[in-house]
Amino acid sequence: MAYFDIEIACREGLGERKLIAMVQQRIISLGEDLDQSEQEFLTNYAYQDLRYYLLQKFGLMNLDNNSASFELCKRILKNEDSVIRTIDEWFGWWIVKWRQRVRLAFNENEQSNDNVNPMAQVDDIIKKIPKNVLDKLRRETIIELIKQNEVCSLDVVSDFIIKSVFNDLINEYGRDGVLRLLMTNITELRLRIIKKIIEIKNSNQPLVILRVRINPSQPYQGIS
Repeated sequence: MAYFDIEIACREGLGERKLIAMVQQRIISLGEDLDQSEQEFLTNYAYQDLRYYLLQKFGLMNLDNNSASFELCKRILKNEDSVIRTIDEWFGWWIVKWRQRVRLAFNENEQSNDNVNPMAQVDDIIKKIPKNVLDKLRRETIIELIKQNEVCSLDVVSDFIIKSVFNDLINEYGRDGVLRLLMTNITELRLRIIKKIIEIKNSNQPLVILRVRINPSQPYQGIS
């Protein structure tokens, strides 16, 4: 395929559609009795993690979203066989982490524990952080998670880690102290994020709760 054809295909979203199809094939291959809506949910859920994984592997995480998507697409279309092998390796580990990190809640009244819920008291601090700074922290956190083989629920887990670290800092320095720290010593924040990631790596506890609505007459048959 000529470069010009690849460029057109990427701008039309072919790379993304190929990735989604690859993820869906692997979800179906698990042999679980999933209905269409469950397949779509798990496919979209896993696709977001796969996209981060590939962006990190190909060194594209620091690009803006549009540029990253375009460059990722070109790599998919030019080296599809290699990308498929990478996805096979990723998916095997993603399933391991899904079973380890995600808990399914069937009762709507079931409450998350304090270690899983995002800390509401840090929301005000988060809102005061410049968007470019917060985006960079999230990106760095996702990169480090992937390096530590935490490849499932990256959006949720990175958000949990950042809020957990801010919660610890608020308890130590107060709200104003945390804001000053961001201006004068963001390295401490980064080091604490890495420490929190290492703690998670060494733990087998679930970090994400998904609330599942099922037909009362039909038991849920999901990945577990």
